[in-house]
Amino acid sequence: MTRIGFRLALAYRSNIIMTCVTLVAQVFLLRMIWTSVYGSRPSAAGLSLEALLAYLTLANLQSFATHTLVSRIMHHRIRTGMVFFDLARPVGYLRQMAAFQVGNTAGGLLLLAPVIPVVLLVGSITVPVNGFGYVLTFALGYVIAVQLALLISLIGFWTMETGAISLLYRLVSQFFAGTMVPLAFFPGFLGVLAEILPFKYMGYVPAAIYVGHITDISGPVLVELAWVAGLWGLLALTWSRAHRRVVIQGG
Repeated sequence: MTRIGFRLALAYRSNIIMTCVTLVAQVFLLRMIWTSVYGSRPSAAGLSLEALLAYLTLANLQSFATHTLVSRIMHHRIRTGMVFFDLARPVGYLRQMAAFQVGNTAGGLLLLAPVIPVVLLVGSITVPVNGFGYVLTFALGYVIAVQLALLISLIGFWTMETGAISLLYRLVSQFFAGTMVPLAFFPGFLGVLAEILPFKYMGYVPAAIYVGHITDISGPVLVELAWVAGLWGLLALTWSRAHRRVVIQGG
């Protein structure tokens, strides 16, 4: 499944190219807007303009890297009944889908690689303050993103249709991941909610560590590990109930 996901990413190169163009344009527009908002102020919410631009660039790159196609694949295979072939394989269904997503992400990153220097240049990226902490928290954030995508996709075993749910999840997760506005700018209730939800580990936390806005990584890493363990348990429980919903007719 990893190889299939990898090849699928390379098969739709036009989508990747358009995504890259969109990514560069998005970072450029964010740079223009936030430069205007900052004006002559040296910093806001503890972030200098240079750190903010670097943060937004990374957050948007991470959003691309953690984008999960597996929800769409699972939705299609559940609706058409092709999930039967997945269930007939000796490898567990969730492991197959996770392997597909990893391969698809690797293929997408391979095509994205030539564009990354342009994005980093447009976003005025800086040298990481804590490179190891950034890589570690981002890797755990990616695991959380895949687990959440699998969890959302399993709803299809009850509803057959997950398109609207997946769209809502994508909008909410991107907002609370801080890809447009750093969580340090979130007011009152929104700030509290963003702290509770796991989405910040898919965007804000790794990027904030990269630019030095978060210096102690022990707390975020422990919370990420707790989320990974909790979501793994929830996935196992949900799947134990979801596979009982499968009814095969005909032959």
